Amino acid sequence: MKRPRGRPPRAQAPVSRDEMVVAALELLDREGADALTMRALAERLAINPMTIHHHFGGRDGLIGAMSDAVYAQVMAPEDGTPIDRIGDLLKAYHAQVLRHPALTTLIFSRPVVFPQQAERITNEISALLAEVGLPHQRTKLWRDILVDFTHGAALATAMSGRHQDRESHEDQGFTMALGELLMGLNR
Repeated sequence: MKRPRGRPPRAQAPVSRDEMVVAALELLDREGADALTMRALAERLAINPMTIHHHFGGRDGLIGAMSDAVYAQVMAPEDGTPIDRIGDLLKAYHAQVLRHPALTTLIFSRPVVFPQQAERITNEISALLAEVGLPHQRTKLWRDILVDFTHGAALATAMSGRHQDRESHEDQGFTMALGELLMGLNR
């Protein structure tokens, strides 16, 4: 039986888009950003690199899809004060950065990649800060302070190699410092 020419329909692909994202995250987490190439991922999945390109349009699309998968569940709870909701959102985001620090550094190194979920989280923080009653300029300033603090704390912990301990001193330190920052919003 002769195989038809051309690409198979996405539904008949040998590996699903989600499977590619999971494998890419595993490769990135284990071996780092330099190891994440279309060729390496394709070899791991026993597929043609063009299959990955077909699904994601290139490395930036793959990075965006990985980020969207990792950060899709990061959101503020529906109940609580805006400040409490910001705190819970940033704690959830911090936890994901700890789980996948190489993804965060990869996104930082690729300015053209600003995944949908990162934009959603940033907008959610801005909206919650506006609910606190901050003027627009202070909302932007506090959003940047809180996001940068969260990134820095998570990446520092991850790079120290101590993030495997879920109740680590660094996590407690992050929670306490975040609490102090959020109290500053009330002043």
